[in-house]
Amino acid sequence: MSNVTPPNEERIALEDIAVCRREGRPLRPAHRYQIQVVDSSMQGSLIEIDDPIPTGRQILEAAGRIPVDRHILILIEAAGSLEEVNLSETVDVYHRGVEQFVVFESDRLFYFALNGQRLPWGSSNIQENALRKIGCIPENHSIWLERQSKEDRMIAEGECIDLIDPALEKLYTKPKSWQLNVQGVLVISDHPTILASDALNAAGFNPDKGWILILKVKGEPKQSIGLDDHIDLRKPGIEKLRLIPAEINNGDAVATSSMAFALLDKDRAYLNALDIEWKTVLDGGRRWLIIRNYILPSGYNHEHTTIAIEIPTTYPGAAIDMFYVYPALTLANGGKIEQTQSTVNIVGTTYQRWSRHLNGATRWNPLTDCVVTHLAVIEESLLREVGE
Repeated sequence: MSNVTPPNEERIALEDIAVCRREGRPLRPAHRYQIQVVDSSMQGSLIEIDDPIPTGRQILEAAGRIPVDRHILILIEAAGSLEEVNLSETVDVYHRGVEQFVVFESDRLFYFALNGQRLPWGSSNIQENALRKIGCIPENHSIWLERQSKEDRMIAEGECIDLIDPALEKLYTKPKSWQLNVQGVLVISDHPTILASDALNAAGFNPDKGWILILKVKGEPKQSIGLDDHIDLRKPGIEKLRLIPAEINNGDAVATSSMAFALLDKDRAYLNALDIEWKTVLDGGRRWLIIRNYILPSGYNHEHTTIAIEIPTTYPGAAIDMFYVYPALTLANGGKIEQTQSTVNIVGTTYQRWSRHLNGATRWNPLTDCVVTHLAVIEESLLREVGE
């Protein structure tokens, strides 16, 4: 024991020890001090000690871990580190503000590295929740296993890590992120939920365009959601947030603008991110974006098609209208597809024209619309014909 002022309180509670530690001041003298002794799963109970600077033996005896020489005692530091406490070694609870210990029935130590710090442990395995407690890891951060010969792996919630596994290298943490496919654009979120309107903005779509939002979750019916709905990205099976223009009319109008080709940076980035084959071509003064091997929904006479989109001279000031496919599409059940009877020759190939136009609230807006949004029109037009 050290020279501590005679006690003036009956007991210092565990929460008071935590407050003193956070504020960087020593405990007040007392007759007894509460500390917590837990097992490897971080389950345990509060015990009281009457010595503000107890030995490891005193702590184990107070916790009822008899015989004490069959146990290992480890102190959990507030800074997220661990320290072995030998039977004869003292711990200055009074000045250090120590509040928690881990006890193991074991005769050897195991070691692991967490965020660059080598730490002792009294068991051959450690649970994910214990790592979070020890490393003060918040819920919005994930724990990763660093591996030399394979890709790093994220530790799952509740997982137990084998500390003697030869593949165990180092453990580290990083902020969690969640993903959502918004009409082919991958949106990364730092939060497990995202407002639908925020998801559209992040993907480059104008929420005020009157989109119909369809959330696709594997194994579940398609769900129509609103702009003010929150999407829980932690839910298993979330595949895509599909955007449907509120109004698409079939028509016979043919685009007649004088053409000169240009693509926006966001168009190129989007098309490249889709990992598809695309190119731009010039044919008789008309400029075309050609997308090859476009995957069709089931219900057509082909599984893939080539799509051509005509880009106006003053795009994006001038609207992109309609689209063209090769080979020509029919329904697998023999049904007729309206307003697809016209054709156009593009660099020697005859394409089928799909006369589809935006109307109403979804009418072309040069400030927000582009190839990306027109592809949403194409997808919806193709899905509509087969009842999707």
